[in-house]
Amino acid sequence: MGIFRSIGLYVLVIGLLASCASNQTMSKYNFAKLYKGSELIIKPNFSVYHSTPTTSEIHFQLNSTGLLYNKPENLNDYTANLKFMFLMYESFTSNLIVDSASFMVSDINNDKVAKSITGKFNVNADYPKRYILRVIVKDMNRGIEEEKLIELDKTSRQNRQNYLMENITTRQTHVKYQVNNSGPIRIQHNDKMIQRLIVKYYDREFPLSPPPFVSYNAKRFDFEPDSFYYVILDTNNSFITNFKKEGLYHIQSDSNATEGLTIRRVDQYFPKIRKHKDMLPSIRFISTNKEYRAISEAEDPQDAADEFWLDRTSSPDKSRELIRNYYKRIEDSNEFFTSHLPGWKSERGLIYSVFGPPDNIYRTISGESWIYGNGKSQPNLTFNFTKTFNPFSDNDFRLKRSPEYKSFWYNAVDTWRQGRVYSY
Repeated sequence: MGIFRSIGLYVLVIGLLASCASNQTMSKYNFAKLYKGSELIIKPNFSVYHSTPTTSEIHFQLNSTGLLYNKPENLNDYTANLKFMFLMYESFTSNLIVDSASFMVSDINNDKVAKSITGKFNVNADYPKRYILRVIVKDMNRGIEEEKLIELDKTSRQNRQNYLMENITTRQTHVKYQVNNSGPIRIQHNDKMIQRLIVKYYDREFPLSPPPFVSYNAKRFDFEPDSFYYVILDTNNSFITNFKKEGLYHIQSDSNATEGLTIRRVDQYFPKIRKHKDMLPSIRFISTNKEYRAISEAEDPQDAADEFWLDRTSSPDKSRELIRNYYKRIEDSNEFFTSHLPGWKSERGLIYSVFGPPDNIYRTISGESWIYGNGKSQPNLTFNFTKTFNPFSDNDFRLKRSPEYKSFWYNAVDTWRQGRVYSY
């Protein structure tokens, strides 16, 4: 395992463990904290780049606004101190740790300006294997920690983890598979034998997921692009591009394959909801067909949407609080569940927006199980999601639907419609 220093950061390895076993497999661990949006402050993001046949780089990014900067009496600088710890497993069902370490990252910010903090570390990973990486990040000054699960897929030399993205303006690695503006991005491929890539553009609108008790067949994705072009790689095996139009950009080394790197060009505020026109579609989750049609066809849809929320409560203040909670869940869904479509439109986003964060989450290589309730005062409510192969994203999960959810769904929707935030 190797640690790399990024500009402005001091990184120190303080431990390494490998080829040992933990007490339990990750499939038995409750990962509910992953989606506790209101409780998350550090919010680290990660991406994977397979730099060599035996090594992969884990790039991280987080914002300084989520960190606590202190100035001890014996020091002159305001400093944030982070402890990173990672454990890498062969699978969710294995308790064998194949690589692990912990290290410290310190950042000085005397001007207390908002900035992006980036860095990277190496893990030992061989072709053609898969791994599960659990990364825990602790703000030592505040005493809180958050974690992320990362799936390393080294079974293919064409998937997204064989590409590295860099923001040309900031010179920092771009760790998200989405961009909010048309600024230049450098994209590098790890195969020196590849001399050109194809970039396919898709302009798609995706429908809302129906309620969880409705059985339906999702429309098959049309892989015929709206446009495409080829790029020649430079001596660094990279090229620079701009993503000017909103939509999907699918970059491939083999146009006959389906895998590649997909960049989603999104609205400047995404994953936040800042425009009234973006607030309207998700009202559909808790409105009737007649109500939603009336809002959509109104002379002023913004006023009609405001009236919808005012009708739910007895005062503007209560309406504002209800709106704040509802759209916070929509934004969290965008943060957690975005794939080829915005997260709030996904099936996990549907459940999360209406029911809220689950009390228990269990992960396997094939999917997630969400459990609401403590099993004592009321029976547990469980939603099972199956992970699907998606050439555009590794974050696509489909709900196992059941007519048994009907009463639970309408109870949750009725609670929202009565002006109260629903929690199971």
